[in-house]
Amino acid sequence: PLAAGVAGTFLLVDLVFFAANLLKIADGGWVPLTFGAIVFVVMTTWHAGVDAAQQKQVSQAMTPRRFRAWLRRRKVSRVPGTAIFLTRMSELVPPQVIEHAQQFGSLPETIIALTLAFESVPRVPPDKRLELREVFPAFWAMTVRYGFVEVPNLPTALRSAKLHGCPADLAKAVFFSTRDRVIRDRQQRHLWRWQLPLFSFLFRNAVRAVDIFNLPPQNFVELSRQIEL
Repeated sequence: PLAAGVAGTFLLVDLVFFAANLLKIADGGWVPLTFGAIVFVVMTTWHAGVDAAQQKQVSQAMTPRRFRAWLRRRKVSRVPGTAIFLTRMSELVPPQVIEHAQQFGSLPETIIALTLAFESVPRVPPDKRLELREVFPAFWAMTVRYGFVEVPNLPTALRSAKLHGCPADLAKAVFFSTRDRVIRDRQQRHLWRWQLPLFSFLFRNAVRAVDIFNLPPQNFVELSRQIEL
């Protein structure tokens, strides 16, 4: 009762101020309210769309054990070279790798699934920047962490990968990323009908990985796909 009484007193004061400011809406207060509502709709649509796209990608991914069995069953050959696939998945084999094997019938002898993680601290110490583990022979999962004020520089971070046991020649590695196009899924709806065109516009105009991660353009391959949402 005591807490309810104190909170109710403050709530009453806030309601008085709120009611007084309602009179200003017709005199121009609707402008910041409208702008705030637009920003809110854009941000929530982007968040919902990214989550839906990620869930779609996870549904198409494979566990490492299943992927190895799939490679043996399809008799996918391995060719010389190193391929680094930019992905948001650190525990599963991303669809980019699976689609590469399906379309070309081969895979580079060394594959690295690279995930960038942005932490809730300004800067990440150098000794905690890189996390590397061998999922199965010649397939590595790598996570590079940055703070929220740091500018990602992947080549610099990747040069220390050999210190963690990765034998790949990262200087000659080819980076693979995706430039996805969002289309409507006619079987199930992942976003509201009005959200899809807005998210498609935002997604199409998002910054490309090669522009913000300091990747060498001559070693960067961008694949275009369609994602049904």
